[in-house]
Amino acid sequence: MLDVSELVEVALGRAAPEEAAARASARYAPPSAAPAVVVWNVCRHCCLRCPHCYASATLNPSPYDLTTEEGRALIERLAAAGVHVLILSGGEPLLRHDIVALAAHARAVGLRPVVSTSGVPLDARMAAALAAAGVGYVGVSLDGLPPFNDSYRGMVGAFDRAAAGLACASSAGMRVGVRMTVTRRNTAHVAPLIAWAVACGVNRFYLSHLLYAGRGFRMAGEDLRPEESRALLAEVFETAERLILHDAAIRLVTGGNDSDGPCLLTWIEARHGREAAGRVEAVLRRRGGNSAGEGILAIDHRGRVHPDQFFTACVLGDVRRQTFAEVLGHPLLEALRHREVLLQGRCGACAYASICRGSHRERALARSGSLWGPDPACVMTDSEIGASFEPVTASLRRTRQEASA
Repeated sequence: MLDVSELVEVALGRAAPEEAAARASARYAPPSAAPAVVVWNVCRHCCLRCPHCYASATLNPSPYDLTTEEGRALIERLAAAGVHVLILSGGEPLLRHDIVALAAHARAVGLRPVVSTSGVPLDARMAAALAAAGVGYVGVSLDGLPPFNDSYRGMVGAFDRAAAGLACASSAGMRVGVRMTVTRRNTAHVAPLIAWAVACGVNRFYLSHLLYAGRGFRMAGEDLRPEESRALLAEVFETAERLILHDAAIRLVTGGNDSDGPCLLTWIEARHGREAAGRVEAVLRRRGGNSAGEGILAIDHRGRVHPDQFFTACVLGDVRRQTFAEVLGHPLLEALRHREVLLQGRCGACAYASICRGSHRERALARSGSLWGPDPACVMTDSEIGASFEPVTASLRRTRQEASA
């Protein structure tokens, strides 16, 4: 996740680079044996039928979901391993009868539980229960304004129910966010949905690029072309800056494509100069780009472990049959720690490799069959990933050469 608002604040001199790490300790945590964040898909069933669902959610419950007892034991193992944040996702996590108890147990053993939901089952009673259990943040997925959202996600009234859920969560004292996955179908909805989120007092708007996982694999042809993504990102960057200058509380973030970081860096250099870009570069260096298998892991509803929630083609282990330490010993995790020297093609030659780290490997795998091949959704041009920008790009290239020496 790239906190665009945070980085624009750094560029404008409204926040010091070190403040970024202090505000998001999990995101900027130093490398450790265990990831700072784990996404647990607590169930596979959902009340919606989103075409891009990475979990390929079903309408009916799966008999293979981890039981309550298995879930409690898993939570304890994650806490003992040093995990900080547990994202309870799905399917639709609020359809699990024990979701509040699981969240409360996570909080009790020292984890920070957050919930990722469609918002449809989120009413005042559920919101109050989640808040009492220690959930501090609820993210709700929307893909446009009604009626597009309802048609796209497969339920009449889904938008209004999600909007009501956001209001209930906010009233219960939790921070709330909206997540939107962008494709060619809904690009025109990005700006009006951000405006709606601002008007509703939403704390975070998360714009996600399409990931080619689950049902999203069949939508790869509807992904934005790199130049289309680049144009949309420029609009998002400008919107973030405008909201900051108007002291709006909402934060704009992007995800699903780590080339957004270099793109933002070049946008800042062109708009605010090299000194501002240098400050942002320092934060991006510390952030380190894609952290699948390092800063984050994902556990699906059956207990299988993946490098992240979209990286479903690679299974690292099974928490039903292995200890968490055994899962963390999988050789792919060691390879991901050193991915910069394994990257091939454009990603292998990229001067921004230390900032992006090859972006999403699962997208490269889905498109080319090569885990280390180039991410086809990279928004940077060939000239930009060379050595055409001084001093920022050149300093990044020197750092990478020194690290490889």
